[in-house]
Amino acid sequence: MLAIALGLNPVWSTILAFTGNWLTVLLMIFLFHRWQEWRNKKRMYDERQLQESKKSRRAHKVFVKYGLPGLAVIGPLLVGTEVAVVFAMIFNAPRKNVLIWMTVSLVFWTVLFAAATYYGFGLF
Repeated sequence: MLAIALGLNPVWSTILAFTGNWLTVLLMIFLFHRWQEWRNKKRMYDERQLQESKKSRRAHKVFVKYGLPGLAVIGPLLVGTEVAVVFAMIFNAPRKNVLIWMTVSLVFWTVLFAAATYYGFGLF
């Protein structure tokens, strides 16, 4: 939103800010999935890891059902967009859902901050 504060076109600045953040989210989702596949191929499984993963799957289902929208909306403020994406992917949220919720969140926050910047500096 620095571009708006410097007097550049607020519409184009908002579109470019959203696009840059969204491409970063898309790249992180894609690369995380590849890294996770590679890591799973290299991991050696034993009985203890299998038992832990059963418990983890149940926790992940709860997270995916209730937690992803909250993480997508609040995460960019608390930890940043990229960190929120990584947390969602660590919790095994489906890539499609992460992309959808993060896109909705990015639209919301980008428009909100652009409007606040535009009208806030307009008052001064």
